[in-house]
Order: sequence, then C-alpha cells, then structure tokens
Amino acid sequence: MVVRGGYAIYGHPMPTFHFDQRMRANPPTTAQFIRQLNNAAKSPDGLANLGLRSVPAIIAGVNSKDALDLSQPGGIDRGNFTIDYFDPHQPTSRAHQWNLTLEREFLASNLVRVGYVGTHGSRLNQYYTFNEAPNGYIWYATTGLPTPTGTYANVANRPFENTVLGGIERYQKTGWSNANAFQVNVQRRYAKGYAFQAFYVMTNAFRAGGRGWQDDMIPTTAVFMPGAVPDDIQARDRFLDYRRDTDVAKHRFRWNWIVDLPFGRGKRLGRNAGSFLDRLIGGWQIAGNGNLNSRYFALPTTCFNGGKTEVYGTKYPIRDCRSGVCYDGYLYYSGYIPGARTNSYDPKTGQPNGVMGVPANYKPAATPLIPWGAADLPANAPAGTNVATYWDTNNVWVRLRDGSVTRVLYDNTLVQISSLNSSPCALRDV
Repeated sequence: MVVRGGYAIYGHPMPTFHFDQRMRANPPTTAQFIRQLNNAAKSPDGLANLGLRSVPAIIAGVNSKDALDLSQPGGIDRGNFTIDYFDPHQPTSRAHQWNLTLEREFLASNLVRVGYVGTHGSRLNQYYTFNEAPNGYIWYATTGLPTPTGTYANVANRPFENTVLGGIERYQKTGWSNANAFQVNVQRRYAKGYAFQAFYVMTNAFRAGGRGWQDDMIPTTAVFMPGAVPDDIQARDRFLDYRRDTDVAKHRFRWNWIVDLPFGRGKRLGRNAGSFLDRLIGGWQIAGNGNLNSRYFALPTTCFNGGKTEVYGTKYPIRDCRSGVCYDGYLYYSGYIPGARTNSYDPKTGQPNGVMGVPANYKPAATPLIPWGAADLPANAPAGTNVATYWDTNNVWVRLRDGSVTRVLYDNTLVQISSLNSSPCALRDV
C-alpha cells in the first residue's frame, strides 16, 4: 500500500490577451469604416438598395483601394462604443491544490489507484459593467416612461453616464473557483502479452470569473427589476455568476489497451515457425483506446410559466415532422411543444406536420407567457386585442405614467444571465 499526499500554491500572471482583446477596442484606437450599398445612411448616394439599382463598380483587388472614405469613421456616435479600463489593484491570480492518493498492487502486475484532488482559484479576472442600459421591459416597468428619442436616445437611459459614453467596463481580479475531483485508475503493466489502463474521474467544478470577456461580467443593478438582485456587488456576483463550470465534464472515463496476436514462433499459431516465416507473421499487436464523458443539457431560457421538469429519456419514441421531413427520436424531457404541433396533421394533405407520438399525459415543464390556445387577454392589453396573434410569445402590455399602454417582450434579464443558452422555448435534442 502506498499513500501519497500534497499541497501546492501557484501564481499566474495576467494573460496578455485579456489586455489586448478589450483595450484595443477603446477609442480612439478603434474606428469603424463601413460602406453598405443597401443602407441609405452609408451608401454613396444616400439612398437605399444601391446594390439592386446599379451595376457593381468596385472589384476587390482591382479598384477597391478607395472604397472606404477614411474621413468618415462610423461607430463613434453617442453610446456606440465601450470604454474599458483596469482596476488599479491587480493582484496575481492564485491556484491552491491539494490531493490524497492511495495505491495498491493486486494479483500479478495489476495496480489500483484511488485519489481525491481539490482546487481553489482566487483573484480571477472579471469585468464590472456599470453603464449598461436596461432592456425595454425593465425600462418601461421601472420608470413608467417611453424610451428616450432624439440625439441622446442611445445614452439617456444609461445609469452612470448618460450624455456620451456607452458601456463602461472595469477589469478586476475578483473571481474565484472551486473544484473537487474523485479519481480511480486501474492498470495492468505489460505482461504475458497484454496490458491495459482505465481511468475514471468525477469532478464537481464551480466558478465565477476566469474566462475573460466570454461570460464573466458583473452587471449593474439598473438592468434588473428592483430587488431582483443584491445591491452589494460581491453578493450580486455570487448570486448571478457562481455556478457549475460546464466546460468541465462531471464524469469522464478513458481507457487504452494492447494485446499480442498469437502468431509466430513460440505462440499458439506458428509455434515452430522458421525465422523467415516468423518475421512475416510474428510480432503483431493490436491496440485501442477510447473515452466517454457526460454532457450538460441547457434548458430553454424563454419559458416563464414554470412547472415540473420531467426527463423521459427513451421512454417515448416520437417522430418530429415539423420541418416537412419526419425524423425518429425520443421525447427526452417535458419541453414545450405548441398545441398546434402536438400529434398534428396537415388538414389539406393529411400528412403529419407536428411532433407525433407525444403521450396523452404530456404536460410541458414551462410555456411562453401566452401559450398556444390561450383565450384570456393578458393584463393591461387593450380591449379588442386578438390574443391569438400573440400565441407562443412572451408579449406583455405595460401601462405608463401618462396612462398609455405599450407592448413589449417580457425579459427580466435574470433568465438570460442564469444560462448561457438562449434558444427558443421549444422542444430540443429529441
């Protein structure tokens, strides 16, 4: 029996791409020069659809040198650019690691190893974005005012600076991560013509920060409904960002093996082969390797009428005919299927045009705010509204201070931040 253990601490300097990727976008080092033939604001004659009204006059590499007017950069209107800067306090990122491993030989040339590995990362990179404008629903619901118009339309609803600047991001070292892994390794050293190795690792990894601009943003409270998120920035960071790291599979299993073929001198076949024949048939081996790992299934994020999520696996075989071509599959979970596409047929041709084979007891885990077949008008919707035109949508009607009512898609921001998936509210992965 062998027992091994250890602890280590590592320091990691800031990757240069974090500096380059964001800071190079700061004005005046970045400007956009655009010519769009079908955009009236950017076409040479100020009219739309020039590409349809004219013969192409510019050929790339022939006379395209002056296609762009460098005296008229785009993207520098109010609010159209983001400012990035560094927090003056930039501590070195750290990683702590500890482990305990037990090893023991069993039988001849066989070994089993069982171990635990824990890690903790600190001072990971994040961005604090404190000048983002709220979406339309948040603006209407919190202010009761129409969205700004005119010269300052793109900045007037920003919470920190509302005259010139767009987004403002502060690069800071406030992220952290934790992981606990259990691992088992069984191997046979090469003996008697064969050897193998098999590895299993189960990892629970969580983090907030550490991926740069991809998803490590701490937003301001202004983009949420009042009271929806903590006011304290650290508590808000934990509430919004600390979650399972889906880049790290929870279960991983790998294996490899090698076996001598029983041909050649001294082997089962060709035991007495001469030297020439032994060179032809002897010494051959076969080998293989493989791996399996678990995946994460991200549920849709635009269903708000919540219910119980049921995972059916392969219990219900179905045929998905919504595209016009039927595909066999399984109703993996209780995702939303519109009523008009549940076991439905085309009234003209009689051919299936929906998801066929859905069981009678199917009940979606969640639906849009106005699901297919809804009869009641949503709150604040004007009298006479044809609700059927809004089936399978998340439209809401918000009453403003002046008594008027405006229609907008419901988006509380939380549902988009809580998942990297932003696919529609529909059946997935059948």
